[in-house]
Amino acid sequence: MRGGDDRSTGAGGRVPDASVIDAAILDARATIDARRQDWTDLLQELIRIPSRFGAEHAIVRRVCEYVTALGLVPDLVPMDEELLRGHAHAAKPISSVADRNNVVVRVRGRGGGRSLILNCHLDIQPEGDSTQWTHPPFSGHIDRKTNVIFGRGAMDDKAGVAICLGLIRVIAEKGLQFDGDLIFQFVLEDEITGNGSLACLEAGHVADAAIILDGTRPDRAIDQHAGNMEFQIRLKGRAASVSVSHLGANAAEMLSRTVLHLREVIHRLNESREPPWTEFPSPYQFVIHGMQADAPRFSVPVDASARCFVTFAPPTTIAQMRSFLEDESRRHAQASQYPHLPTFDWDGFATEAVACASEDLRALVRATAKRNGIPDARIGPSTGTSDMRHFAMRGIPCLLFGPGRGFNPHRPDEHFLLDDLSFMMKVYLDMIVAWCSQRKSPNEGLEIVQR
Repeated sequence: MRGGDDRSTGAGGRVPDASVIDAAILDARATIDARRQDWTDLLQELIRIPSRFGAEHAIVRRVCEYVTALGLVPDLVPMDEELLRGHAHAAKPISSVADRNNVVVRVRGRGGGRSLILNCHLDIQPEGDSTQWTHPPFSGHIDRKTNVIFGRGAMDDKAGVAICLGLIRVIAEKGLQFDGDLIFQFVLEDEITGNGSLACLEAGHVADAAIILDGTRPDRAIDQHAGNMEFQIRLKGRAASVSVSHLGANAAEMLSRTVLHLREVIHRLNESREPPWTEFPSPYQFVIHGMQADAPRFSVPVDASARCFVTFAPPTTIAQMRSFLEDESRRHAQASQYPHLPTFDWDGFATEAVACASEDLRALVRATAKRNGIPDARIGPSTGTSDMRHFAMRGIPCLLFGPGRGFNPHRPDEHFLLDDLSFMMKVYLDMIVAWCSQRKSPNEGLEIVQR
């Protein structure tokens, strides 16, 4: 921006002091505050558009309408079924629903500055049993006393979408321009595959760094993830009548004991966790997602299967975790004298632990947070996963930061504090100014680790 000519390219990535921020930026910040009700109305509208996996068309249309009304041209990036089925890093399930698109909006810079991606996701987790919600999950109910909005996706990630759209509006209406390009990605499938971000990056919508507006409050950023892996385990028993079940081997009972044994030994690995993973009580998790076994009436089940999910901290790899599970299940089956050994299907979601950050990006988050009244933004790991892995594969520094103070994602009564819409918009605007107004450095440090 004009007036922001302190183009330090050192590892600190120093943010200009408030006194030297361009007057246009100060005006934009004031506009953000003045339009608080607009941002509230926008988030409420977005919550009221259910956008479950495979049914995101309505919210994509709304995002495009909003952007087009500002005189900008949204770029639709299709969820190309054929491309995704042939891509080594695309996760299942691959949807065959037609006309599903991600939306990318590029604010072109003057040239020479560093480019930045702001990534948010349009899809939501299913709402679950609506009777468990205090307010209907797609009502966008607002508690006026606490200034909190309720609804599925309120925090995860409709708040991020509203913030990005609000920033686009302010930037367009104020005619703001930066040295580097600013790219907004509104992606599908964050909640299930991550294929939306993958499609955008494959289409060439890349940058010098990325901020994912998902998963944290204003005092927290995520710069690495644990490994995550989904799998199925199967076990065969021995047939017998229920009246003489002791002559058979009940596959359902044996598999139940097996997965509980695996859960116990996985959780035991937490005793040897290493920093920074010691800040979590159990980065090694084992979750039983579902079990299936059946048999004709009067017969013992002879086939059983379970779908399970594990998380694991570095330095453990996918290959090591698979070997560990196979070895432990085999030892348990042999010690219990099961007639057959368990078998595994590794065809589920799997991602290695990943770290994807640069010191410049960490410094950017800390400095802009501090200038906006957050003295000590903590940057560290998460036991979950995100689309960060796709940016890491392309050598793009990436952090998760925002969208703000929300609670109960993936649970009933998900909600978001509306005050954080305008607050976080100003934080991100400061980030954009600081990052995109610095000249590119050929020696910028980058730490990309996929173990």
